[in-house]
Amino acid sequence: AVQAQSNAQARGGQSYSILLILTDGKITDVNKAANAIRTVCDSPLSIVIIGIGDADFRGMNYLDDMQADRDIVQFVPFNQYRHDKHALSAATLSEIPDQLVGYFLKHGIHPNPPEQQSMDDIAIDDHDENEEFFTFY
Repeated sequence: AVQAQSNAQARGGQSYSILLILTDGKITDVNKAANAIRTVCDSPLSIVIIGIGDADFRGMNYLDDMQADRDIVQFVPFNQYRHDKHALSAATLSEIPDQLVGYFLKHGIHPNPPEQQSMDDIAIDDHDENEEFFTFY
């Protein structure tokens, strides 16, 4: 994440990374994970952890709630939202805007000016009828 931001800034751009972790088990070493998160909490990074299944996710909740220089972790229990994909999306993405803006403000990074586009610049692909869509039940 740090290297991507550095490379983007060298080109006059910006970069922010989101790490998505899907897990079906409890964390084996909460202290090691917490230390790793504290090490990277000043990076242009958000970490979203989705717990799938009925495992003991107390460690994931701890990582989400722990005190660090910057909150970069969001834990989402999939089973709580499994029947509502919109609520799952909202819960998964809910903290990222504040995390991103907080990082950029802390580091004095200002938004790039908006790029002007015309309708001719926008391309919409045709729907592929063979494309698979997944529904969670």
